[in-house]
Amino acid sequence: MVPELMGILRRTFRQGGPAILLLVLLASCNSTKYLAEDQELLVGQRVRLIDPKRIDNRSDVAYELSTLAQQKPNGNFLFLWPREYFYLANNKPKDTTRIDRFLRNTIGQEPTVYSDSISRRSAATMAEYLQYQGYFNARAYHEADRGRRNKVSLIYHVEAGKRYVIDSVSYDSPDPTLDSLLQLARQDSELRTGDPLDLNRFDQEKSRLSRFFRNQGYAYFSNAYFDQLEVDTSRRSGYADIFLNILPPQQEEILRRYRVGKVTVITDFAAISPGQASGFARDTVIDDIRFLSRTAAFRVRPEILIRNIFIRPGEFHSRENFEKTNLALNGLGIYRFVRINQQIDTLERDVINYQVQLTPSKRMAIGADLDLNYTNRTGINPGVPPNLIGLSVTPSFQNRNVFRGGELLVTSIRAGVEVDPTGNSQFFNTADLGADLSLYLPRFKDFGLYKFLNRVPLPGGGRLLSDNLLTQFRERASTRYGLSFEYLLIRNLYSFTVANARLGYDFPKSPTTNYRIDHLAIDILNPRTEALFDTILADNPFLQRSFGEQFFVSFLFRNLEFNRVGRVDRRGRAVTMNGEFEIAGAEVHAINGLLNAFRQENKTLTPGDSATYAKYFLTRLNLSYNKQYTPLTSFASRLIIGFASPYGGAEAVPFVKQFFVGGANTMRAWAPRGLGPGGYVDPLSLENNNNLRLFQTGDLHLELNLEYRFKLFWQLRGAFFADIGNVWTLDEDPERPGSQFRFAARPNDDGTFVHQPFYRQLAVGVGTGLRIDLSYFIFRLDTSLPVRYNYPQDGFGQPILRDGSNIPESAYWRRLQRLGLSDFTFQLGLGYPF
Repeated sequence: MVPELMGILRRTFRQGGPAILLLVLLASCNSTKYLAEDQELLVGQRVRLIDPKRIDNRSDVAYELSTLAQQKPNGNFLFLWPREYFYLANNKPKDTTRIDRFLRNTIGQEPTVYSDSISRRSAATMAEYLQYQGYFNARAYHEADRGRRNKVSLIYHVEAGKRYVIDSVSYDSPDPTLDSLLQLARQDSELRTGDPLDLNRFDQEKSRLSRFFRNQGYAYFSNAYFDQLEVDTSRRSGYADIFLNILPPQQEEILRRYRVGKVTVITDFAAISPGQASGFARDTVIDDIRFLSRTAAFRVRPEILIRNIFIRPGEFHSRENFEKTNLALNGLGIYRFVRINQQIDTLERDVINYQVQLTPSKRMAIGADLDLNYTNRTGINPGVPPNLIGLSVTPSFQNRNVFRGGELLVTSIRAGVEVDPTGNSQFFNTADLGADLSLYLPRFKDFGLYKFLNRVPLPGGGRLLSDNLLTQFRERASTRYGLSFEYLLIRNLYSFTVANARLGYDFPKSPTTNYRIDHLAIDILNPRTEALFDTILADNPFLQRSFGEQFFVSFLFRNLEFNRVGRVDRRGRAVTMNGEFEIAGAEVHAINGLLNAFRQENKTLTPGDSATYAKYFLTRLNLSYNKQYTPLTSFASRLIIGFASPYGGAEAVPFVKQFFVGGANTMRAWAPRGLGPGGYVDPLSLENNNNLRLFQTGDLHLELNLEYRFKLFWQLRGAFFADIGNVWTLDEDPERPGSQFRFAARPNDDGTFVHQPFYRQLAVGVGTGLRIDLSYFIFRLDTSLPVRYNYPQDGFGQPILRDGSNIPESAYWRRLQRLGLSDFTFQLGLGYPF
């Protein structure tokens, strides 16, 4: 294939046709010339619904039907070249070189040769799928469109017909006790009168009832003990009567209701553990649960373990309690293996005994993380290329079960530097030092706040914190204490130290939903500025107000983080949501208000006090959508909405809490803090030599990211992306005209400037990227180009003065002529940006 392509290239350029080279290459990739005379290549297929208005959720149904086709057309390499061509063109006996094998096996794809019999089977499967959905009269057939020689496009014609509706549902069991429970459980049935008939609901109902019975003592009940669903459509046209029956048991223990007998916990189980209690050095019973240890002292106090064991002697067997126990004991993080064995008692056949085997992990662990990063910014001297290489090392130490109560102590130290390897400026640019100490308790320790919230009534009934939610906290939440210290130095600009203390909880509400709550939180921010940055502060009062010594104090509540990871549905779609709400200084503000109320004079905090104690709130929502087409091809998108505001006399949100865009993970066509706010143009952002000195932030953040990811070859992945967004200030900033968020245009009183609405200040960047997926690490290189600026410009990024009341949309868009390498922004990162 390589000589053939080279010949095409030479002939095309010799004829003076480089502009039509792509068309020539596409025309040359004719796959059918390699097929036999009786073979046809499947090049496309689609599903046509004859009566779409009769089908509920027809887009989902059409997608499901398309997945039932047993033959799929081949894909294209880089959207242009058919993959089967690389396979066929390099599949001759003489094609044995490394490049031939690479083209055939890595880029190529075995051709899909059309088969009429497979298409008939696919159509029959589609009809059966609709019949299972309740369209009992459904039919499907295929049509082969042979518009091109040796190429076939398939059309599956599907007619659903009328969908049947459930008229009545009947439950029955031969066992009286089981039948009474069955009638009790039917109130939450998946099969309801008046609903469209869907036999998938029968499978869901069997699973639901099986779980219900296993939680009521029927330990060995399963879906297999339901009879086939009986559907009677003769009594009423278009309606179906449903009969769900439990089969008579073939074995007596199947429908036997079991109680919990002995519960024994071996706290340090090993394969060589003796089987009899006489082989253990410690033996104690708490709440009828027996705890055994091979050593004289329990590694974890039994009082701690019993809080995580929900299997209680004398109660009916419950699969839910069994799984909660397994999950809670594993969640302690101090056991390598947790096994719960259950065995029917030899004397009492309706009793199950449990043995919990806990194999401890190593108590102490030492680790270290090494990070290497590239930052697209530069030093302060003119002419320095924008490249800093950073290296950081983070050794860590873990002590599991530090106080013999299942606690986890984690300590880490971080040391990092960023250097300029070119030597064009000072070698060391940034230093970052930090230390963290965290203690996790495997239990919820309430200091009275949650019990108080549980007692506060709501006007419409109920309580501020429901009993059910409080119970979930007590069962699943862990308590977290934290201390940390950080020192950051950016030479010739500023340095700051941050010390903080935290008390909060981690609450995994479900396998996909997690909450992180901080209540008591104290942060001390102490910055120091250099002469160069003092000059910047003097010219920017907004930045000066937000950059100073700060105390962040919260006694009852600081922040709440919510994270929900969406599960991938049958169409490959998943939605992930991350939200955050944070407030600081609320208690200080309330105490100050109370003190002022008792004073004879209405004295308030001085401006200095207001600047010392940070008083702000912020909220942020991060919504991600992912659509998986193939295991290595997907579309990903992200929407970010952020809002922050000072309150209680504070003049600005602290600089470290304000929003910014630009860099490797947001608005990749701009340098960090180089875009916005609003339509404001920072003169430093127009100079490639000042990326380190950019500092533009805002109070409101809107951003939308779109990215199409695909496989190239080997571990190399590609992506096309677009970033749309900006940041804004909430209040007008005279030093940064155009920075305020507005819904409509408004001119200044003197007519010198016209504030544009926010949607005209949205910047757009597009680009492409390469990713090397090494399983544990993903190295990412993105290159992007700003195509729409947040301000009117000359077509090449330089701002121009225009009549603000008459600015055409074209003034915001970049011209694509005279593009050079310096017009693109390169970002190097680890992992995916979102």
